[in-house]
Amino acid sequence: MRQSIGRPSGVWPLFFGKQDSMADIEKEEALVQLAGTVAHELNNIFTAVAGNLSLLEASLDEDRQKASLVNDVIRTANRGIELSQKLQAFAGRQKLNHTRFDLNQSVARAIAGLKRSLLRNIDVELVLLPASCVVAADEEKFQHVVEELVKNAAVAMNHRGWITITTNQLVLQDNQAGRLPAGSYVRLSVRDSGGGMNPEVVRRALDPVFSTRSGHQGWGLAKCAGFVRQCGGEIILSSIKGQGTAAEIYFPRKLM
Repeated sequence: MRQSIGRPSGVWPLFFGKQDSMADIEKEEALVQLAGTVAHELNNIFTAVAGNLSLLEASLDEDRQKASLVNDVIRTANRGIELSQKLQAFAGRQKLNHTRFDLNQSVARAIAGLKRSLLRNIDVELVLLPASCVVAADEEKFQHVVEELVKNAAVAMNHRGWITITTNQLVLQDNQAGRLPAGSYVRLSVRDSGGGMNPEVVRRALDPVFSTRSGHQGWGLAKCAGFVRQCGGEIILSSIKGQGTAAEIYFPRKLM
């Protein structure tokens, strides 16, 4: 499947991303595991607090002042629940509805919806394999990942430029792409013509609560990374300052 709008395919420069040492990998894995454990406990605590406060609020119908105070605390507890769920997503512990689906078709549907709004002034080229690229994941959350990557690319270009989205099937050796074991994979690549990132930003881009945009909470890419890794895949960002950014997602290839 191939859909092209506005920009012909071209040769891209070599992109360099972060190469982790074994010590870095072990430290990161330990922190992610800790984040998941803490997030689970916090979610239980905040859920219990919010539930009991809701019962208390219902008993205070005639005392509006006290009911208002309780409602403020409930909203704060709900923000705590939302934060814990973000941490769980980052740590790869969110609830998923795994199904097998064709990644090509799912990407095409996600982009078709974005073209009506976010991508109106951006040239988009889809270069999708004619063969099926079957993966096992939560398709709804996968489409959210596609949308997040495209949204970040659009913002980096001030909503003007081009984005190339490609899919491939490939066989990898151990640690050839991040920390993935040897096997057969489907790769989704999203490349843009934005200003690119310096090495420090590339290194931290997948971290939670990190963002270079003012007022942005910085959870989007962190949740994307957690989801992809929970599905047995990997996400790799690479960039050259002044020449754009590439985001590559790998999922284990499945048989339909």
